[in-house]
Amino acid sequence: MGLNVKKLSRNGYEIAYYLTHGKPPYLIFCGGFNSSMQGTKALALQKYCIDKGQAYIRFDYFAHGQSEGDFAEGSVSRWLADTLAIIDHISDDVVLVGSSMGGWLAILAALQRPDRVKGLVLLACAADMTKYYPQRVEGLSLEVDKLGRKFYSVPNEYDDQQPYKIYANLIEDGEQHCLLDKPIHLTAPVYLIHGKLDDVVPWQRSEQVHALLPNARLHLVDDGDHRLSRSEDLDLLFSVVKALYVEI
Repeated sequence: MGLNVKKLSRNGYEIAYYLTHGKPPYLIFCGGFNSSMQGTKALALQKYCIDKGQAYIRFDYFAHGQSEGDFAEGSVSRWLADTLAIIDHISDDVVLVGSSMGGWLAILAALQRPDRVKGLVLLACAADMTKYYPQRVEGLSLEVDKLGRKFYSVPNEYDDQQPYKIYANLIEDGEQHCLLDKPIHLTAPVYLIHGKLDDVVPWQRSEQVHALLPNARLHLVDDGDHRLSRSEDLDLLFSVVKALYVEI
């Protein structure tokens, strides 16, 4: 079971991914906004899959981590297209594990590839996150980068603690992908995990998703935060992944 770093060519740029060979269906980890495939959960899932002999992929979206691109040009549409490109690059069926924004993208990808996506695990699912950004940036000054593109700098307590840059085009693009105002027509099984101490994405967001998905199960972690990266959180994640694979 070798681990290989690869690049997948897209429209004028390349996205980086790591592949662990094993038995299908492939488990694909979809990271969060401004995160990378070097995060705790992505690496922990890799080890879990290697131990189980399970095929696994973690990847970086456009302008994230090791992938190419100008972050100011990023959008939900582009990152969804990257997710679909990874799915389409794999010849087998897949299971998606999405964290925060990656949970939103995982649902959107499953809706576009219903015959390929056999199940979903959604961690602190940030469905429709751009819809709530106007509230989050309220009171912040609108800044302009050297190319004249408008953005807000939002404080960041995670990763390298550099402020998140929320560009106006990201908020505008996200509108077309909002899910929570209508039924979500997915038949694949879905497991949601959300910490009740999450101060980034309220746990009620996962309750909304749960209510719209007929085949969903919701696990609320009373003392869990947004990261869900403690050993006990990872153990819960592994148990949920195991249960999903048994179900499919």
